[in-house]
Amino acid sequence: MGEESYAPYLMFFGGLILLIWLLMRRSWQGLRRAKKERGKDDYLARTPRPQTKEWTMSDGPRELNQWQVEMLERTRELQAIVDTKLLVLHRTLLKVKAAELTAEQRAAIEPVVRESQVLADQGAPNFAAVSELLCDDEKKLEVYQMADEGHSAEEIANQLQLDLYAVETVLGLRGT
Repeated sequence: MGEESYAPYLMFFGGLILLIWLLMRRSWQGLRRAKKERGKDDYLARTPRPQTKEWTMSDGPRELNQWQVEMLERTRELQAIVDTKLLVLHRTLLKVKAAELTAEQRAAIEPVVRESQVLADQGAPNFAAVSELLCDDEKKLEVYQMADEGHSAEEIANQLQLDLYAVETVLGLRGT
């Protein structure tokens, strides 16, 4: 009577374990198949890993690393704010162009619209390029030397293949 009394329990738990194993196997196969179909994390934005620069402060003190991270986060926030404001400006300009205004009203706002259109066409400055140029002492010295030789910011940016806004910012911060 001892062996027969455990048989139903063994069969039940054996079936339960078999069912769990079967369901988990199906789940794993489904996950593997879904990952294969979508590619390797295609839903994520592809941003290439930046190459190690000489000016990175990863070997510096902990406080310096925290400061660098905070500055990079603030740079991203500032970039997002400027991008948002430029988008709002662009949409406002489209609404002004589509609006039915009298000739007097158009003449009154024409200078502002023209200046705003120039700003919208320029786009947002590349703040990351400014940070990179500020931290790269060799490039910064090249910019200073060319400025001392009498080159304009545009010429320096073209010759060194740098962002114009970054060159202007570095030259503006030179005296401080």
